[in-house]
Amino acid sequence: MPHAVNSNWTSVEKDYQQQLQIVEGPDEPIIRFPLVLQPHEPAKDKAEVLHGISAIAAQSTETNEQSKLRQLLDANGGVVHFKGLPLKTPEDFSDFLVSLAGKGDHAWKPHTDVGMEVLRRPRAKHVLTTNEGPPSHFIGWHNEYAVSPVHPGYLILFCEVPAQSGGQTSVVSSLALYDRLKKEVPEFVEGCTSKGLVYQTPHTAKQVGGIVGGNGLYKASAFGPTDGSPPADTEEERRKAVESRVIELAERGGWYAGIDKTDESIPAWQRRGFSWNWQDNGDLEVIHRVPGVRLYPTQHIPTIFNAMSTRYTNAKVNNTWEPPFTFKNADGTEGIAVPPHFSGIEKDTIIPKEWLERMDYYQHKLTADIKWDVGDVLVIDNYAAQHARWAWEGERKVLASFWDQPGISAQPVPSV
Repeated sequence: MPHAVNSNWTSVEKDYQQQLQIVEGPDEPIIRFPLVLQPHEPAKDKAEVLHGISAIAAQSTETNEQSKLRQLLDANGGVVHFKGLPLKTPEDFSDFLVSLAGKGDHAWKPHTDVGMEVLRRPRAKHVLTTNEGPPSHFIGWHNEYAVSPVHPGYLILFCEVPAQSGGQTSVVSSLALYDRLKKEVPEFVEGCTSKGLVYQTPHTAKQVGGIVGGNGLYKASAFGPTDGSPPADTEEERRKAVESRVIELAERGGWYAGIDKTDESIPAWQRRGFSWNWQDNGDLEVIHRVPGVRLYPTQHIPTIFNAMSTRYTNAKVNNTWEPPFTFKNADGTEGIAVPPHFSGIEKDTIIPKEWLERMDYYQHKLTADIKWDVGDVLVIDNYAAQHARWAWEGERKVLASFWDQPGISAQPVPSV
């Protein structure tokens, strides 16, 4: 049944919503996840929608960060699906984003990528393409760029062209995921906290389209110069500059030179820091070590924060649970699928697959699979929810934008 949120927006029920308890319990509230909003009256034009979204965004008169939109995200699991919008083009989406960001001290700011391996092509101001992995490729559940200490606070998706079939965007509550896993496999959650997670992140030397990564190592959004200058002339100088930026990224995550590796009050991911391996062809593999549980900033409760789903799925499909993690492709070539690891001080360790199976079970159980229509906008609080992409057929154009909010970040949960 429709329910008025204010004079501009009405919540509606859709068949893909989850009846969800963030924390399971007899006295805990049940929400419909995600929240689905549409204009209270059919929108006549884009200007009307921009006015409506501005009314719930951050205001210049606010003295705290709790805009109406922020309140709606907190009360509804961190995901809002806007439907019935007369938006058609990337430029329309760009205008919507500016209004969504709001005004004043608590307005959202465009996110700046660091160490990004995924190729995203600009389509309009603040608007980028999503991952270019092939349509047949399932991209598993993840918090956006959870592999890194630098990640956006908000992910906003826009449907320009829906898929002929499939292509839903799945969202799963990271907060509910923490609740279920903490109760059922507490050792897994404790390991994500005190040990941390390891991600082998491949960077191609040059831009490569049509693959899951392919951004190009020497771009400013990856590990190249940030001042607009070209990479250094010699290979040695280029590599030295890249390695310096990798170290800076590790420092932003809490590692520092001379850290006491024997101090057990510091989690293993922080004591170990980052490492890297140069390939013969000039590509680079950066090994990130980061926390797997963070503190949800507005409600101060723990939340799962990871990007392990695809890695788990690949290891399961190819049965690569033991070193060297290689398998044979259909054409006879050798592939590699490294399963998720906990960070170690001297050696990283494979996470028991039984624990990963429970995470995968709850991700499937808790999923809400968003059905796209032209003009839809999906706002995801990156600290509250994970997202995934199902395979599809036909043409599909879903665009993305990434934002931060001053004073809103999810810090690692202290190691016990």
